Amino acid sequence: MNLDIATDGGRLTLAVGIEPEIRAASDTEMPPDHPAAAIGFLPGDGDEYVITEGGLAGQHGFFGRDTDGAVTGIDLAGRLFGRTQAG
Repeated sequence: MNLDIATDGGRLTLAVGIEPEIRAASDTEMPPDHPAAAIGFLPGDGDEYVITEGGLAGQHGFFGRDTDGAVTGIDLAGRLFGRTQAG
């Protein structure tokens, strides 16, 4: 799966999708991708969030950081996704 996090300067969104190669190789029907949906930060240190709209509304997660504070990955409902560069 891929998570795509984006901002338009005013809101942060998260989209979730299954990689096309995995979908094509599957013998069973896979669940649909989830288009970009707004996320909101929870009170506290600013790293925990909740998805506020769409098919994953109510799911919680957090951003992982290194010792310098740079985001290294994201947790979505207990599954960790490492950060990669857009490409």
